[in-house]
Amino acid sequence: MSSQSVEPEECLRALADEAVRQAEGGALVLHCTLGVRAAANAFVALGLIPEQLADKVLFDYQESLQSRSLGTAWGLTEGELPARSGAADVWAAHATGPSPLASVPTAMAPAGISFPATISGLRADLRFEWVKLAEGQWRISFRASADDPGGQPDRPSVVMREALGLLRVTDDTGHRYRPRVEGVTWERVGTGRQEWRGDLVADARPATPAGDADAGPAAPPDWLEITSHESGTTERVTLTTSARPGRPPAVATAVTRWAHPAEGYLDLLARVGMVKVGWTEIEAAKTAEIVAMVADCLLAVGALPVDSPVLRELPPASAAWRIALAARWARRAHLGATSGAGQGGHQILLTSLPLEHATVVIESVSAAGGLVGVALHATPWVAETPWPLIAPSLAVHATDAAGGAYEGILEGFAPARAGAEAAGTFWLWPPVPDSVTAIDVTVATLWEAATATITLPARERDGAETSGR
Repeated sequence: MSSQSVEPEECLRALADEAVRQAEGGALVLHCTLGVRAAANAFVALGLIPEQLADKVLFDYQESLQSRSLGTAWGLTEGELPARSGAADVWAAHATGPSPLASVPTAMAPAGISFPATISGLRADLRFEWVKLAEGQWRISFRASADDPGGQPDRPSVVMREALGLLRVTDDTGHRYRPRVEGVTWERVGTGRQEWRGDLVADARPATPAGDADAGPAAPPDWLEITSHESGTTERVTLTTSARPGRPPAVATAVTRWAHPAEGYLDLLARVGMVKVGWTEIEAAKTAEIVAMVADCLLAVGALPVDSPVLRELPPASAAWRIALAARWARRAHLGATSGAGQGGHQILLTSLPLEHATVVIESVSAAGGLVGVALHATPWVAETPWPLIAPSLAVHATDAAGGAYEGILEGFAPARAGAEAAGTFWLWPPVPDSVTAIDVTVATLWEAATATITLPARERDGAETSGR
């Protein structure tokens, strides 16, 4: 940090004072607050200021708003923004170093099965994607879609419990499981469609057989069957051959693309286009202004050098369409799996990367035609809070032997039940040519990176394209 830099607390207080003046002038409190919160969380996530001090600045900011009779503190601690973003959790976890990942599966298999269903009174397509054994539970991930009638939706967890209550799960021993629904999320996808995601969860250890108290738990099943009482159909997922990881890829440490952590933070933050906070749309112009505030503050405190290439490169086009494309790719790929193309399109790896201040496991790589996705489990990884309270903790890019370069676009993020652990899939952009059989995948935090050389699974382009029509 240069001798001319401003102290982080002084910078935040100046930004907060400016936001109060803007709110007094009639600006939306939510818009004013987003810039202050974005800068505060950048400072905390990068270890430039303790969370307690940042919280004190935000508390004083809220007091200033309330003392001016603006009528609401909307956008700070009420309504649309949470009281904490998780930024301190990320910094503390990086400072502590690697920690165990409780939710990493010990065995898994692609499901690739689907059922017609009725969700919230609408005809829907229900697809099961993966079966994973983790923490003594079978977790069967699902993705369901239906027409969107508009308006505010019913509670996602309630409607999915009702829909999945018509399913029965059994195994090759005849044991009937008692599944429950967890981690349900909902979003509008495309024009006129909505989508739910989550897990159907069942305890993996059946009860001891009656009359044989010493028999112990049953052996792992060879397959699971899911029966829909609504459609009257049954589908089976084989576990014995595909539920084990393949040959582990070669891994090594790597160099991040950012000379300074603040560059990486700003780079990831600036890739977001139009965003939504709570139920409020934040237009692209306001998003760009918030990124500019964060950049200005990082420059002011000396964390971002004035000759940084992040500042000198032309601003990238909005990433919003690429994010939407990643979601469409994911749906296409999983539709391909249900049509038969996906069984050869998954490589289960469960491989740890050599990082000193984070824990990352490459769970699997999936491929359907040119669509290649890399699924990760990691900690710290806090990305579920509304943007721009925290930038994604991880970035993924890949290269091939011919010099082709690919960026990872995050889709399908799912936080763990506790802590800063999460899982998600990065789809590679641009599409990977059929001639590419192996890629070097680099996973980077703001401070370090590691690379894995991955052989791509067999790809059946025709099946995937047919299923995506």
